[in-house]
Amino acid sequence: MILYMLKSGFCLLVALGFYKCFLENEKLHRFKRFFLLGSLGFSLLAPLVSFEVQSEVFPFAEITPVQSVGRGMEFTFNQVVAQARTSDPITNFWYYAYWLVTAMLLARFGWNIYVLFRKISRFPTVPFGDATLVLMSEHGLPHTFLHYLFVDRAAYENRSIEDELFAHERAHIRQRHSLGILLIELLSCFFWFNPVLIWYKRAIQLNHEFLADGAVINHCPNVTRYQQLLLSKLTPNPPVFLTSSLTFQTTKQRFKMMTKQTSRAKVLAVSISAVILLIGLAFAVSTQTVDQVAPNPARPNVVSQQPETNVAEMERLYGGKLVMFPSSTPARKAVRRKFLELSAEEKTRVQLIPPLPRLVVTDAQLTNWKDAKKYGIWIDEKRVPNERLDKHTAQDFGSYFTSKLEKNAINYGKHYFQINLMTEQHYAACLKEYAESPFLVLQNDVPKVR
Repeated sequence: MILYMLKSGFCLLVALGFYKCFLENEKLHRFKRFFLLGSLGFSLLAPLVSFEVQSEVFPFAEITPVQSVGRGMEFTFNQVVAQARTSDPITNFWYYAYWLVTAMLLARFGWNIYVLFRKISRFPTVPFGDATLVLMSEHGLPHTFLHYLFVDRAAYENRSIEDELFAHERAHIRQRHSLGILLIELLSCFFWFNPVLIWYKRAIQLNHEFLADGAVINHCPNVTRYQQLLLSKLTPNPPVFLTSSLTFQTTKQRFKMMTKQTSRAKVLAVSISAVILLIGLAFAVSTQTVDQVAPNPARPNVVSQQPETNVAEMERLYGGKLVMFPSSTPARKAVRRKFLELSAEEKTRVQLIPPLPRLVVTDAQLTNWKDAKKYGIWIDEKRVPNERLDKHTAQDFGSYFTSKLEKNAINYGKHYFQINLMTEQHYAACLKEYAESPFLVLQNDVPKVR
């Protein structure tokens, strides 16, 4: 989760930096709106997508199971103690603090929406073309929310509201600017710790004003008169939350934009640059290097001799334990007999298969295993969805083993590797069970020296 937030924040910061440097002061308002909303969605989704790049690595050296019974060597399972996992109080504090702040912001968000709809229900409404006028008894500048246009009732009835103001606010309604504000406000409730979203909101609101100003100028081409009208309406009153309203904190930028022209060459250049930027960011935050295991290099013939079994030591340790006789055919069940019941020759061919060794899971492995297209996850011998790993940390697991699916496997195509994870508790239980019932196997074919 932290990695996702870092990648998402990085995308937001780079995209906003590009916008501030190359787009904000250009007369490309529709493209800028598309870029701001598109880069916002891109930054939230791109870290969730993965592009795999394979790199060839050599496998670890093969580990040959070592016989556990020898001079002075035996498993001491009574020394294995399952350590109970305790919760980290600091982690819990930040977890609850995050959700507490998020809940408060969501409550404020919902309350502000409720206040606006309460105004709509309290005051009379009048159809006004593609908008609905809300005639308020409160004095103030017109402002919009969704398709509602809030105006001073007395000013409306006296017809003292200029046509340019109506055109400006109706442009906000036609272009559905309230949806963009609602989206960024909702995201800010969950990503409140990311200050980039505050700058994004300001950039989106300013571009909304550029778009509305452009609609007014197309309808009333007298730019000077419109600018004088805006200056006459300057007011220190703060805007209503979640609405599009006439605020003049950025009046100078808006006045400059009304008379600015952008060449077609510049439009093409910044458009191509924006696309290249997003593609580059996609590869930067979504590419994952996947290790492709190279085949083992040819090795010279090595003398591999089956270690001799110390029969007396085996009888002392495992005399009453069962030994498995592997079946010659898959249809037949394996036979088990006690070690003391075996013949002298059979006892020399009994091998002790050691338990699964403790293997440390890394954070990087845990992140890679979340890819359901490549990995199937089993935890404590139970198939679980890959998303279950979000609830675990690497320290939760005592050991693991992996296997690659063959093409004739049932799940081949759904995933290509099976990851079998054992929690600390399960691993300790397996070791305890192994101490009580060690895995003894009668080797039918004794390897020959070569």
